[in-house]
Amino acid sequence: MTAGASGEIRCFGPFRLNVETGELWKRGTKIRLQGQALQILLCLIEEPGRLRTREELRLRLWPNGTFVDFDHSLNVAVNRLRERLGDSAENPHYIETVPGVGYRFLVTAETAQAPASEPREARQTPAAEPAAGKHRIAGPAMASTCALLAAAVGGFIWNRVAHPSAEAKEPQIDSIAVLPLTTLGGDGGDEYFADGMTEELITELARMGSFRVISRTSIMRYKRTARPLPEIGHELNVKALVEGTVRRSGDRVRITVQLIRTSPEQHIWADAFEGDIRDVLNLQRDVARDIAGRIESKIGAQPVASSDSNKRLDPETYEDYLRGRYFLARRNSEAMSKAVGYFEQAVRRDPEYAQAYSGLAIAYDLLGTYELLPPDKSFPKVKEFANKALRLNDTLSEAYTARATAASCWEFNWQAAERDFQRAIALDPNSAIAHHWYGEHLINIGKAERAISELKRARELDPLSLPVNSTLGRVYRDGRRYPEAVEQCKKTLELDPNFSMGHWCLGQAYVGERQYSIAIPELEYANRLGTTPLMVSDLGYAYAAVGRNAEAKAILLRLERKAQSAYVSPYLIATIYGALRERDEAFKWLERAYDERDSHITYLALDPEMDSLRSDPRFPPLVQRLHIPP
Repeated sequence: MTAGASGEIRCFGPFRLNVETGELWKRGTKIRLQGQALQILLCLIEEPGRLRTREELRLRLWPNGTFVDFDHSLNVAVNRLRERLGDSAENPHYIETVPGVGYRFLVTAETAQAPASEPREARQTPAAEPAAGKHRIAGPAMASTCALLAAAVGGFIWNRVAHPSAEAKEPQIDSIAVLPLTTLGGDGGDEYFADGMTEELITELARMGSFRVISRTSIMRYKRTARPLPEIGHELNVKALVEGTVRRSGDRVRITVQLIRTSPEQHIWADAFEGDIRDVLNLQRDVARDIAGRIESKIGAQPVASSDSNKRLDPETYEDYLRGRYFLARRNSEAMSKAVGYFEQAVRRDPEYAQAYSGLAIAYDLLGTYELLPPDKSFPKVKEFANKALRLNDTLSEAYTARATAASCWEFNWQAAERDFQRAIALDPNSAIAHHWYGEHLINIGKAERAISELKRARELDPLSLPVNSTLGRVYRDGRRYPEAVEQCKKTLELDPNFSMGHWCLGQAYVGERQYSIAIPELEYANRLGTTPLMVSDLGYAYAAVGRNAEAKAILLRLERKAQSAYVSPYLIATIYGALRERDEAFKWLERAYDERDSHITYLALDPEMDSLRSDPRFPPLVQRLHIPP
C-alpha cells in the first residue's frame, strides 16, 4: 500500500505514523517531524527492507531539477529524522545507511486504518472561508499541503460537531508562542529566511496586543528540537503554539501554519498562504490576523495601522533585511557589523524601507551599549536612523525604543526617553525589548520598583532570554535588594551555567552583600568565560574593596592601556579608583565620563559602587548636572 492511501496508519516500535497527515506519534505524544525528514520516512516506510538509493530520494524530495546542495541537505534531513526516532547511524535500529548508495528501513511496519473518529477530509465551515484578497493557496498549488491541513482542520471541525459544548469549557487562550518555522525546498543557506519570517510573524502577532506573545529569543531555543509540544508550552507558560513551514521558490513564498492548544494537546486550526515576495508584508499580516481570529473570534484584535501596509518590496531588498535580522540576533561584534552592512545595503536598494532603518538604529544601539563603539560614534546614529524610520512609518515600536535609549543614555533627556518608551509599549505591548530597555532607563533615574516591574514583564514575554534574566538580577542589585538579586542570578545560570554575564551579575550581588569570599571567585570565573571591560572593572572594584590593591591597580593599568587603542568607559575606571579611596583620580575619570556622554554615568545616583564617593562635596553637583527627575 502506498504512502498516499486514505487513512493509513503505519506502526513500528512505539511509533504510529499517519501517512496521510504526516503526523508521527510516540506512545501518545506527538513528535515534530516536517519537511524532507518526513518525506524520507514516508518513502522508506513504503517498502521496509528495500534499499532506497540517494538518486531515488533526490527525485522524490527535489523534483524538476530544483537546485540544492543535495548531499548536505539529504544528510541534514536524515540526521534530523534519526534524532526524532532516537536512532543512530553507528548502531541503527530503524534506518540503515549503505555508504555512498542510500538508506534502508530495517523494521516491519504494520498497517492499520485511522479510527472512524478521525475524519479524513476537511469540511470547510463558513468561518474558514477565505476572505477576499487573502493570499490563500488554491488549485494545484494547494495539493502539496492539503494532507496536513485536511486532518488538522477536519479534526477540529469533528470535535466541535461531536462535542458542541467543548469550546465553551476550554480555557481561553491568552498566550501564544510561534515555534521556529521550518524551511522547505532549500539548503542550509535559507536558514536566515525561515528565521526572519518567524520573527516577522511574531512581531505582527505581538502588535495586536490582546494576548501575550513570546519573543524570538526564547522560541529559538526550540529550533531543531523534538520536544513534546505540551512540554514546550509548559516551559514557556503559554496556552497555544504555532508551528509551520515556509517555502521560497523564486519570487513566491508559501507559509503553512498550524495552531495547537498545548494542554491538552489539540489541533485548533491549520491553513496555508502563498504570495509574491514583493507582497510579503501583507502576507505576514494575513497569517497573523487568521491566527488571532482563531484564538478568539471575539477578541477584536487588529494590528496597529501601518503606513506601509501596501508597500511592495524588492525581493533582494527583503533578503538583505532578513539577513540583517539574522545576524543582529547573534549579539556579538562580528555579527552586528554584518547586520549593519546588510541593513545599509537594504536602504541603498530602497531608501523608503522603514524597517531597515529601524534595524540600523537597534544595531548601533547595541554597538554603543556593548561599548563596541564609543558613544559619539553610536548613539547619534541611533537617533538618526530611528528618526528616518519613524518619518516613513510612525507605528514602529522598535524605532521608538531605539530612539528612547539614545535620549536616555546619550542626551540625558529623560522626558523624551519616557515619552518614546511609553509610545513604543503602547504600539506593541508584547515587545520584550521595549520593556527590557525601559526598565534599564528607569533604574538609571532611580525608579527601582518600576524598573523591576518592567523587567518582570520582559521576562514574561521572553522567559528564556539570558540578557533579560540577568538584567533583572542586576536591577535587583541596583535597587539594593541583594537576596533577590542572588536568587534571580542563580535562576539565570540554571538556563545556561556558562553564561558569563550571569556569573558577573551573581558576583555583583555578592559584592553588595559584602560576601567577598564568594563574590570574587564568581567575578573571576565570569572573566574567564568571556571578558568585557565592564566585567574586568567590577573584578577590580571587588579586589580594591577587600584590600587587594595590587591586583586592583593591575586591572586599572590594563584598562587604561586598552583605552589608548579602543573605547573603554571612563566611568568603569572611576569605580576602581573610588574603591581604592583615590578620590581625585576617581572624579577626574567621572568628569571625563560626563564630557564623553558615557552611558554608564547615568547610573551615578543609584550605583552602590559609588557609595565611597557620596560624602565628597564634588559628588552632589555632578549628580545635579544629570538633571535626573525626582
